[in-house]
Amino acid sequence: MIFNDEPSYKDDLGYYTLVRRVGHRALKCKPPYVIGVCGSWGSGKTSFLRQLWAYLDGEFENEGGDFKALGYHERFKWFEETKEDFDKLLGKRNVELVWFNPWQHQFESSPLVALLHEIRRQFSFRRKLFDKAGKLTDVAVHSTLNALAEMGKELKIPLPSAKNIMERGREYEAESFSAMLSSQRFREFFEGAIEEITREKKGQKKGLLVIFIDDLDRCEGEVAYRLLEALKLYLNASNCVYVLGLDQQHLESSIAKALSGEKETWRYRPLARDYLSKMFQGLFLLPVPRSAGKYVKNVLSPEDGDFKQKLESLFDFKGEDNDWKELARTLDENLPHNPRKIKSFIASWKLYLDLLPDQPAGEKLDWRLTLILHYLAQFEEPLFRKVEEAPAFYNDHIVRFCIGGQSNNWMFDGLERPYEMTGALAAAAPPPPLEPDTGGTGTTVVPSAPRIGDPAKKDDSRAASPHRVFWISRLIKQLANEKGVALDPNVILRHLPCAGGEAE
Repeated sequence: MIFNDEPSYKDDLGYYTLVRRVGHRALKCKPPYVIGVCGSWGSGKTSFLRQLWAYLDGEFENEGGDFKALGYHERFKWFEETKEDFDKLLGKRNVELVWFNPWQHQFESSPLVALLHEIRRQFSFRRKLFDKAGKLTDVAVHSTLNALAEMGKELKIPLPSAKNIMERGREYEAESFSAMLSSQRFREFFEGAIEEITREKKGQKKGLLVIFIDDLDRCEGEVAYRLLEALKLYLNASNCVYVLGLDQQHLESSIAKALSGEKETWRYRPLARDYLSKMFQGLFLLPVPRSAGKYVKNVLSPEDGDFKQKLESLFDFKGEDNDWKELARTLDENLPHNPRKIKSFIASWKLYLDLLPDQPAGEKLDWRLTLILHYLAQFEEPLFRKVEEAPAFYNDHIVRFCIGGQSNNWMFDGLERPYEMTGALAAAAPPPPLEPDTGGTGTTVVPSAPRIGDPAKKDDSRAASPHRVFWISRLIKQLANEKGVALDPNVILRHLPCAGGEAE
């Protein structure tokens, strides 16, 4: 199976317990309340928000393609909670859910108006305000939602500035009496409108609207700031809970950039951080899964017959459970636990295998070496290109770096081995014996060789390398210990893709 990048409702990362606890916070809190779910790009924030959507009884697309809410047995299986316990949390309230992605609306004039239109659209869809003939069936709700969106057009959200942040809220609105009145009136109308459209029956307890806002950190800083200001100034109603998915570091940087006018942005990071801390009543980091084995195995798709056949034809791989477990364990231990990166790596590794040259009859490749080389191709392309040009570069530089932790080549600047490989034990590991470079460069690398682009020479031709972790170094070290430090360059060549399908 080839997976796309859509969010998943399956709990391969062990988030269901955390989802339930956040759901309890959303239902027990005293609105207005804003929850922030923080994580880096690809960490699974959208999947987490979708699972929370399902927990709060939102409809979702199941494996059969139908849209429905969780059934009695599904709720207990997923979240270990009975329907009766969930109903007690609701407290006879009607809870409505709205999903909003500001990234898709960031070029519109006002993110506030875009959000109001999305509320109207989703309510109209779920409440079936129109019959099959297009005839309006609920005039009151439709009129309320229309009026809400029209009122939002008149509101002016200030451009970001340090002054706005320091004088925000009551102090900021006090500068303009008309602005204060318009915001107060809108808040009252917004709260009344939400109460009207969430109340199913007269006399029923006031309903609750939970608005999910995803990918806020992907927006331009000014757009993100305007939307956050709208939530704080105009949409802080007593029947609304907001759940935002964001990369806190990236969002801080974007807001600081907007505040600074792109000059000395770093000076505004503390102000942006303080601003965000005041926006959220509940802010937590989505934990990195300690084990991604279950997720890896699911993405590998061991039931895929074609893929099984490919592994058996290329490697000494029998397709048995132990082989799959070893493959999944190796990927789990040698990849960053970022769901998007894992999914992308496995999908592109399968394509990498399709591009390998035809092998002599009876000869098998080492699947671990293909993982290593593909990792270089996907995450460290300059290193991969060097291996393509001269396979001995793998022994002389990459293996040396993974075992000794040092390199005389600028391409390793900013590259660090995983934490557990550093320290006294790693430092004590002897470097590999020096080998003549038989890959075509005609040189032997020695520790005292001058660095390419040495900072002491004030070489400004390249930017400073960013910090990054060389996750695959564990596997490189393991393979070097088993096969001998220096791999035959011809063996490396056999594990590299070839456009024609045959090695030269």
